[in-house]
Amino acid sequence: MTVLCGAAYADDTTEVINVQLDNDPFSAGLNVVAGDVASVLAAATALGNTLSVQVDTGNLALNNTQTLNGAGEAQSVVRVNSASDALDSIATTFGNSATITTCCGTIDAVSMQTTGQGATQTAISDVTADVWAFNPTSTATAVANAISYETWGGESITAWAGQLNNADVYSEAYLTSPLLADSATTTATSIGNSATMGGEQTGLDVDANQENFATSIIAVAQTVSADGEDVINTATATGNAYNVENSYGFARVVAGQNNSANIVANSDVTLDLWEGWNASTAYAVANSTLVSNIGSDIDLTSIQDNEGDVEATATFTGGQADGGVGDNNITDFVTSATAFGNAVSGFVCSTCGGGITANNRQTNSGNIVASTSIQTGSGGALIGTATAVGNSATFHTVTPNSQ
Repeated sequence: MTVLCGAAYADDTTEVINVQLDNDPFSAGLNVVAGDVASVLAAATALGNTLSVQVDTGNLALNNTQTLNGAGEAQSVVRVNSASDALDSIATTFGNSATITTCCGTIDAVSMQTTGQGATQTAISDVTADVWAFNPTSTATAVANAISYETWGGESITAWAGQLNNADVYSEAYLTSPLLADSATTTATSIGNSATMGGEQTGLDVDANQENFATSIIAVAQTVSADGEDVINTATATGNAYNVENSYGFARVVAGQNNSANIVANSDVTLDLWEGWNASTAYAVANSTLVSNIGSDIDLTSIQDNEGDVEATATFTGGQADGGVGDNNITDFVTSATAFGNAVSGFVCSTCGGGITANNRQTNSGNIVASTSIQTGSGGALIGTATAVGNSATFHTVTPNSQ
């Protein structure tokens, strides 16, 4: 792990050259067994190569190379009789990760992250309350490559990020109890390559080249209870993700994304008695680029190529909604599965100044499947959606007349 913190003044620049190689497996395991407790916070975190650079005042020049050939796994297993206040389990695994932030200065950066074929990244969170739990959460996040560039009040970010992932990525989040009181949240997130860039009052010239050649990227989230209220169950699987968010500075953004992995998201909820607002949501996308800018223009070039199959499955199996038919209480269940091959989106607020120039090319040759299943008894309101899209491009400019 590399952590660097520095301050540069006047025309001084902080210079960082970082080279990291990890060939060995790494893991973090946590097992909690307890009776009746007020609360539990369990967190297991496994990191391969990680870099953190913070420049408090000044400019930064960065050259970063991270190579990972070792498998990583974080596992958090919690079992209690009851938890009267909170019950939280978090499992997090990152293969290569880099976080670069500055205030009031420029970022000039080149970064290359690579994961090998056998460097499988896994995160598992498994929570059981034998009697009941109040506001429980079960969260599993696994990412092969992740990088973030961000500055506040800096003049510019000029950055290139190369990400090559050959490793399978798995996240599994489970939550089981006879009674889930007040609310319950189960979240599984798997990502091959993730790049985030942006700033405030900052000009951007940023380029991300993401290649995901893993066999599969899989996220599974499951909640099971005899009595649940406000249950939110979410599974998200992404091959390549590139997010740029900026304000009051011109943004030139280049995105090159190539995916051949199978992308699978599976969200499953079983509730015998259910009440409140509930959701089972599965979202799977091979290549995703999202760019937004407030107060200035976007010049976006995006090339996306997907050859892998993409599958999102969301299910809800229920008994009866609490209160039955005609109950005045809000009792809803939303079951939604969404699958994309390629998705690009650009947003500009032109009322603050700005427009979009976009050059987009998308090619999809994978099977895109979205499946939603609902089986339940009487009562409540049910909403089910299934959406499968090969290529999606959305560009939105907000003008004074459209507000």
